[in-house]
Amino acid sequence: MKTVIFFILVSGTASFLAGPNKRKGLGYCKKDTEFEVTLQPPKDLEVELGDTVSVVCAAHGHGSSDPLVYWVKSVGPDFGEEGKPLGPVAIGKSILYFDSVAKDDIDTYKCVIESCFQGPKETRAFGMDLHVRDTPCEDVYGIGNVVYSTVFHYKTFADARKYCSVLGMDLALPRNADENKELLDDVKTYFKQHPNANKYKNENWLWIGASDVEKEGTFVDIKSGKEITYSNFQGQQPDNWSMNDKYPEGQDYAGFNRGKGNWDDSFSHYKRPFVCHCPKK
Repeated sequence: MKTVIFFILVSGTASFLAGPNKRKGLGYCKKDTEFEVTLQPPKDLEVELGDTVSVVCAAHGHGSSDPLVYWVKSVGPDFGEEGKPLGPVAIGKSILYFDSVAKDDIDTYKCVIESCFQGPKETRAFGMDLHVRDTPCEDVYGIGNVVYSTVFHYKTFADARKYCSVLGMDLALPRNADENKELLDDVKTYFKQHPNANKYKNENWLWIGASDVEKEGTFVDIKSGKEITYSNFQGQQPDNWSMNDKYPEGQDYAGFNRGKGNWDDSFSHYKRPFVCHCPKK
């Protein structure tokens, strides 16, 4: 166990002009104010279960009251979800503190800084991904020995494949129904056991290693370049949907549903977790 105290000292000034004071019950908000962010959380913070963690987020008002500061939990892997506000709203500084980091604490967070004035008002938000170390293919957290390793990073198809490649692997691709079931079982195990899965609870699709980018309708194994002889596309798929011509190139890369094991064709720019095929032991 270790103690982690983290903040980023912001150099320079980032000032914002707030609107008129309409917030009732906050008597110290008496005029328009500017504030600068003085301490902000890191975007990524790697910890171990059991660590003591303290992350500071702070801002200072110029010539008036300090802004309101608060934390929000479970904002999604891209920090775009609404999430759940944590604790009371502080003035000037808020500390996200864990006496002993537990599995349920591994998630995405956002520090929100806003003027105490209402309509219109300036708001700054800083996302932070609190995570444990990635452990592809390792028997940790009760996962056991697996053939397919889910990786909890939010990446495009190309970047997902690159990540696997750096580790000496490639994206997973089942070659028959038995392997598809094994893939599904391993994915379910990772989502149940691995702490980093918390932030992906609303993500149902993962990248696997098949594509028809070279010839529409002919999916190939991206590793061998050979046409696949097995697939498990769900009904009416693949359909190469262009989103009403918004993406005329269509959908050329295979995704895997973590609930049923069905496949779908997807846009390459989508970001999602993915599955690497573990080396033979």
